[in-house]
Amino acid sequence: MLTRLFRKKVLFGILTALVMVTVAGINYAVGVDGPETRELSLEEAVDLALKNNPDIEIAELSLKKAKVEYDAAQDRADEVGVEYVNTYEAGLLKWVSPKAKEVAYVLAKKNREIAENILKLNVENAYYNVLKAEKDLQIKNAGLKYLQDQLKIAQTSYKVGTMSKLDVTTIEAGVAGYQAYVTSAENTYRTAVMELNRLTGLELDIPLKLTTSFSVEKTGGSVDLDDTIKEALEDDISILSVKKNAELAQVQYETAEKFYVRGVTVYDTAQIDAKIAEASVRKQEQVTTLIIKQSYLTLFTLEKMIDYQEKEVEKARENARIYALKYGAGLATSLDVKKANIDLEEAEQNLSETIYNYNLLKSRFKYNYFSSAAG
Repeated sequence: MLTRLFRKKVLFGILTALVMVTVAGINYAVGVDGPETRELSLEEAVDLALKNNPDIEIAELSLKKAKVEYDAAQDRADEVGVEYVNTYEAGLLKWVSPKAKEVAYVLAKKNREIAENILKLNVENAYYNVLKAEKDLQIKNAGLKYLQDQLKIAQTSYKVGTMSKLDVTTIEAGVAGYQAYVTSAENTYRTAVMELNRLTGLELDIPLKLTTSFSVEKTGGSVDLDDTIKEALEDDISILSVKKNAELAQVQYETAEKFYVRGVTVYDTAQIDAKIAEASVRKQEQVTTLIIKQSYLTLFTLEKMIDYQEKEVEKARENARIYALKYGAGLATSLDVKKANIDLEEAEQNLSETIYNYNLLKSRFKYNYFSSAAG
């Protein structure tokens, strides 16, 4: 009887501590032998990326290359007088080639303009991904500690004859299985850190301690949907790309029209390509508008979900605390307490996932970028 009472008091103390750790949160970075842990805010991460990441340099060099090729194509075209353009091939050199290089130059110029925003968006995504992975690891470690404490108590109970060997073996299997979850969470966290380090230009293996909190600042109400759509239709590189390629297809058709008549393959395919390009512009405008409207609605849905899930976490936390107290008083079983803590873990994971998705979506509105190249 005294042994059983002592066992309950020990477990009660452990479970109470577990709930308190969950309430307070754990602020740490997964340590590895090597470089000293570096503190990093979101603002610092963005600044480092703008200084160190090669993406902007690549965009700048690509722009210079496109300008050189455009100028060269224009020079070659200028050398060919209109009176000498008496074949389709000469027409391609005179009109189509310069237009193709112009399209490449315009797109490279736009890509350079948006390169910084894409990089900022990708850094924010990576930063939030580390925070999410860190939170998941905290939850997994708390769950493992709970099972390890259960195992210690079970082993003590087995020694005094109050628990069977099968019960102990079952808990041992549970600990081993949960250790695999923790290892997976550790690997996910470290991979997320390496990706953030890559984007910011830091050494891949530098451990990080992120100082910007994983929080929610609701901004859905401040988004002007009409302005966002208007800017995207005017400025989105996907739409600009199909528009410029439509212009190129039209020039190619007009060139073919000068040398061929309807029924000739070159003429007919050029005409069809021009019509396809026009239809592609309308399609891309519709797709972009739809993506923005869907994202706008999702933004508000996630805000409501966060409100609901925050209350669910509060409820689950209080429920876990109450069951820990009941267990200490002999009014609940260890299984009751375990289920309450599992419910709390699931509630926290759900909230963490929703906050993560909300912040990613909010970043897309912040930079007015909805193409698939980011993230």
